[in-house]
Amino acid sequence: MIPNDALSRLQHSPLDVITLRCSGNEVRFTLQGAHVVSYLSQGIERLWLSPKSEFEQQRPIRGGVPICWPWFGPHPEDESQPAHGFARTTLWTLADIKESAQRAEATLMLSSEHPDYPLVAEYQIVLTPSQLSLKLTTRNLSTDPIKLSEALHTYLPISDLETAALHGLQHMAYADKLLEYRRATEERESVYLTEPTDRVYFESGEQLQLIDSGWQRVTTIAKAGSGATVVWNAGEKTATAMLDLGAENYRSYICVEAANALDASITLQPGASNTLSQSLS
Repeated sequence: MIPNDALSRLQHSPLDVITLRCSGNEVRFTLQGAHVVSYLSQGIERLWLSPKSEFEQQRPIRGGVPICWPWFGPHPEDESQPAHGFARTTLWTLADIKESAQRAEATLMLSSEHPDYPLVAEYQIVLTPSQLSLKLTTRNLSTDPIKLSEALHTYLPISDLETAALHGLQHMAYADKLLEYRRATEERESVYLTEPTDRVYFESGEQLQLIDSGWQRVTTIAKAGSGATVVWNAGEKTATAMLDLGAENYRSYICVEAANALDASITLQPGASNTLSQSLS
């Protein structure tokens, strides 16, 4: 049962939103897409949400943490299918919600009705005094192997692209999606996204840091069950063409995504499960 003070509706929107609270911190998520739209830690917003986001039924939200599932990017065979799968625009079931002084937790469930993806997903959102943890578990209900690709498409706020850098990617191999998936190795210790960026880093370690000198802030991004990290910023030209982003907003975020995609996609055997997780602190 949802506590009376936990359920609300996004302003000027048909979407229901749930709020979890723990030791003064707060996380908000919609039932559509199990989409985390806000994470307040010590009064500071730690997720970025586009001012132009459209909070409409069956439409993805720009910002927060969209779930890309059960495929990442375009569908591998059918161009008519939605980019990044259907989880982010589907209504999830809230299976459980718990709150205490040291931990608040919600569990959401999604049973896929897609004929090619007979899967069940369980999503746990856990808030503690020190961090937000997200855990996506997928189980194959069929008698055949299923190819799965996925990402927790996390948007992080920054003071500016010139003053925020990612640390922890040096020497990592990556595929550059903007250069026809050209393969290369990251040479930089501090990775600034001052140019349009869409890269999939492989074997990228369990922890990255986003160091923002403009705000004097460090965000630690930890992950598990993830064979890739996606790093993305649209850049000015692409952002201008995106109605829910705009040229005036592209310098205020960086996407850092725990993923299993491209070479790191997963083949789930019948009855098997896989868990992808990410935490912010």
